[in-house]
Parts: sequence; C-alpha cells; structure tokens
Amino acid sequence: MSSAYNLNIEQGATYSLNITVTAVNLTGYTARMIGRTSHASNATAFSLTSSPAAGIVITSGTDSVIAVTLTATQTAALPRWSCGVYDLEYQSAAGVVTRLIAGTYVVSGESTYA
Repeated sequence: MSSAYNLNIEQGATYSLNITVTAVNLTGYTARMIGRTSHASNATAFSLTSSPAAGIVITSGTDSVIAVTLTATQTAALPRWSCGVYDLEYQSAAGVVTRLIAGTYVVSGESTYA
C-alpha cells in the first residue's frame, strides 16, 4: 500500500527527495516516477527512472534509499503555477511492481527565470 505524499516543486530550482524503504533490500530493483496534469492525462509533465539512470538512484541495503532528483532545467520547463498528480513505483527483477508513494505536485512559479 502506498503512502500519500504531496510535492512542492520550485520552478527553476533543483528538487530532491530521498525515501528510505525500511527492511527491504532493493538490490536488482528498478524505480520509476511519472507526473501528469491529471490521472486522465496521457501527457507527462515529468518522467524519471533508475534504469537507465535518469533522475532516480537506488542505494540498496537492509534499509534501501530511493533518491529522486529533478534538475533545475527540468523544473524550469514545468509550467508556472501548475499542479498535477504523480506516483513513484519500484519493480523487482521478477516484474512485481510496488507503488511506494503517490500524491499531487504543485509548481511554484519562478520570477527570476531567463
């Protein structure tokens, strides 16, 4: 069962989120995170993955950590003062998918953009 977690993303700034998965060794797992303007939308606002490495890094161990990063360039490309939904899932080598967190995201507009 996933946990609800809402993201506040500052446009034009690097966004980082580290999630500890307690008592789960994620060796051999992959992770993915997709943001959309709504659950009904097919278009993605952002898409991150650990394999190939594109915004998500998994550190495995007794307690594993999934580190998510949206670069300043990626957040600058998000529409000013926008919002939407996202989820973060991890997948075992056998194909079992677990949704870790899900919720909404809000992008606060940047005044100093170029």
